[in-house]
Amino acid sequence: METRVNVNIPKALFQQASELVREGYFSNFSELVREGLRKEITFYQKEASLLHGDEKKLFALLKKADEGGLLLGEKEMRKHGLKLSA
Repeated sequence: METRVNVNIPKALFQQASELVREGYFSNFSELVREGLRKEITFYQKEASLLHGDEKKLFALLKKADEGGLLLGEKEMRKHGLKLSA
């Protein structure tokens, strides 16, 4: 059983994806999207299996903050006089 979804993506990303289909890397756009989703799911499942207890909580909080636009990028941090340390 399949589910149909509508997704809005930037035009440039769609053009790059379409090029991969035209070059024969994927038979169609849906196949490319399915493969990308599979890879992302596998990545995050591996990440989650490597994390324990408080690490999982921290990762979840960071993800939520990022999704809510609450995390600052390096450029934005510099505007506020902050910097990353190694």
